Formats: sequence, structure tokens, C-alpha cells
Amino acid sequence: MGRFKQFHDPELSIWQSAVDEVAAQRAAGAQVEDVGGARTVSGRPDVPDPMSAEAIAYGNQVTSGQPVQEATAVQPATEGIAQTAGFCSLTALKLAKAKITGNNADEQRYKDELAKFGDCDPSYAEAAAKYAEYFVAQQKEIPYIVYKNLGDFVIEDPKKLPARATVAVVGDWGTGQDAAKEVLKQIANKNPDVVIHLGDIYYAGTQFEIANYFLNIWRQILNLGPNLDRIPTFSLAGNHDMYSGGVPYYEMIKQLGQPASYFCLRNTNWQFVALDTGYHDHNPTGGGEGATYLQDTEATWLTDKVKNAGGRRTILLSHHQLFTAFDSIDNNEVNLRLYPQVAPLLPQVSYWIWGHEHDFVVYESYRGLARSCCLGHGAFPVGIDELAKEPKYSDVPVVKGDDGNFLRVSATGGLYNHGYAIIQLDGSSGQVSYYQDSDEDTPVYTQSLT
Repeated sequence: MGRFKQFHDPELSIWQSAVDEVAAQRAAGAQVEDVGGARTVSGRPDVPDPMSAEAIAYGNQVTSGQPVQEATAVQPATEGIAQTAGFCSLTALKLAKAKITGNNADEQRYKDELAKFGDCDPSYAEAAAKYAEYFVAQQKEIPYIVYKNLGDFVIEDPKKLPARATVAVVGDWGTGQDAAKEVLKQIANKNPDVVIHLGDIYYAGTQFEIANYFLNIWRQILNLGPNLDRIPTFSLAGNHDMYSGGVPYYEMIKQLGQPASYFCLRNTNWQFVALDTGYHDHNPTGGGEGATYLQDTEATWLTDKVKNAGGRRTILLSHHQLFTAFDSIDNNEVNLRLYPQVAPLLPQVSYWIWGHEHDFVVYESYRGLARSCCLGHGAFPVGIDELAKEPKYSDVPVVKGDDGNFLRVSATGGLYNHGYAIIQLDGSSGQVSYYQDSDEDTPVYTQSLT
């Protein structure tokens, strides 16, 4: 049936969310619940069920440019999951859009089409209704929070970030699969004082997904307690978190005690400044694949935090990358929308860590930024043939290992291992160690932040 896969497309992601939710409820007898509710499913299976696998096959067809089977009352002549996906998913999506527009005649027509094709799961009609609900939500304004004063969203409490602190960072973790649970267990074993997720709860950050594939697992494995405050934890806004409109994400961070989608966590010597790069990537057709940027108000807030750090060293956190060696940002190696907003501040930044690319890449000094890392390999399954072996942009300096090769995690069973970072602060000194889930005791690489 294949494996878990996502698409950088709101419509496809919402469709995957709707199909997955219906399939999960059917398989586990779960009920949709508000974030923080008592009853949840156990997690998303590592191998998608047939209906979810068909939705992935449909997404593959759409994104590859292959023609998708048009819906007719006649069963397609050829069998196979991709063909079935083309028929069933396309018909169900047409049904959903008829619901959205209130076209009762078309709604009945597509219900009949699904019923006539015996290979279409009857639950597709339910998924269509769920898609219509999430599609409408996605069209509403994201409840982004703007500060009232520049001093807002600053968390300065020695109980939340002590002078000697262990800070765990993981990116693109919200899959709900066993691999995600294993990574979080390893993080919990290191007794962190703070845990920060760089964003993306798949597929579209719906209420169901945030409850079942993030918050319930997050709460249990990290033993956060009934008020979710045994240790401070945070989650940044990724593009997938915004695809269903962002309301479930904002409800979740309220429960975590996070003041907004961007914030500053500081002690006497260090500050972690988290940015919201997801807001302007909730709909990629609005301005280039991944070329996201900050709200002007947030850029002003960021400038204030870096310029008035009070002698503290600054670590930036974001979901999206500022630059890339192995991928592309709107056909460039640098995000040309984000870079002008942050360029004057980069000489004062000790380290920037981001996700988004499902890869692990440590960068040398570049564009005025002393150190940076792509940490998007927290849980998403990536095959060894899916990542470029050589940089697409050779001028972006990538750290190499002792063997002279580009630093990468190893692979198990044809998939790259997952990983996370542990930042150790001790007064004014700091270092970061990168781990892969195949060996929680020995870091892949360690570097000083001072």
C-alpha cells in the first residue's frame, strides 16, 4: 500500500486529512474530539490503510501531471490502486465541492457515481463531507496574534529556562506514527528542561490530527501532567499546521501556555527567538513554493529582540529554511523574501535552526549567519533515493564528516533515520549535539555555540 506521504498543496493535504480521519475513526472506533479531550485514537499507522493509500496515489497523479480518470458511471477498464484513486478521489472531491457550493443536483449525481463503482469505499462520501468542512475553514482568516507592545511574548522565567538547561528541538514531528513516538521517547530519556517542535502536524493541522497525532502523544510521552506544564513545551507554526485554517493550532498552543505563534524564551545569557514562517505559506499558490516571509509587525518585533538582547546570545528558530544547499526555495538557494527582513540581524545571531525540508544538514557560516542547521528529519519517512546526494547549490557551505562526505544520518531498511537536537546551556557557554534514533547515546555531530 505504500507509505505515508505529504504534498505541499493545501487542497491535497486537506483531502488527505479528511480521508485519514474517516479511516481512523472506522478502524479504531474513535470519536472526533476537541483538543485536550479524553478519548483519542492510538496514533496513525505506519502503513496507510487502503483508503488513505488511494488518497496518496491520487495526490501523486495530480502533482506528477498525469491525467486523472474522469468520474463516470462506468467502472474504469483497468484495475489497480492508482486507477481506483483517480476515479474515487476525483469523484469524492467533486461531491465535496458540490456540497460547498450548495449544488444539490451535482451532489446527488456524484453520490450515485461513488455508489455505482463498487471498488469505491462507501466512506468516501463521509470524507467528502469532512473535506467540505475543512475547506471552508481554510478559507477563513488565520487567527494570527499581533503584539500590543514590543515587550509582549517574552518568557523570562528561570523555571522555564534555567541558567543550566537542556533544550530539545525536533522538526516536522507530527506524523503520529511509531517513528515519531520513538524519537520523543529518546528525547524524554534525556530529561530536557524545554522541548520545542519546529512545526508541521500532518496532513493539514486539523483538530483531529492535532489531538491524536500530536497533543495526546506529546502529553503522554513527555509526562506533561494534567495542565501540560510539568516542563515547558512549544510548537512553531508550520505550513501544514495552517492548511486547515490555523484555529486548531492556536487552540493547541493556548493549552501549552505559548503566548503566540512567535515568542522569545530567555535567561540571563541566552534567548531563543521563535518565528512564524507558516502564516504566509498556508497557500503556496499565493506566492511561490516555500518563499515565505514574516509579517511586518513580527519583523519589527524580531528586530527589537535581537538588537535589545541585553548581552544575551540569540538562537533563532523557525519552520522554514532561510537558505538551502540540497533543495530549492522558489528556484533559489536563499529565500529572497525572508532574507531582507533578517539580513541586518544575522551577525548578531549565534545559531539558527529550522525544519521544513525532511533532511538533516548542518551549515557552515553563510550570508552573515555563523551557524545553522536543517532539522526536518524528526519523524517523516524519507527513502534513501529521495534526497539529493550532492548539493544543488554548491556555494552554500555544508559541514562534512570525518570521512570527508557531507554530514548525513544513516539509513535503516531503505529509509533515512530520524533525529533531533539537544542544546546544552551552561551559563554563557553552549553546545548542540545532533542524534539519530538508531543510537540515542552517541551524537552524529556536536558543535559549540560560543
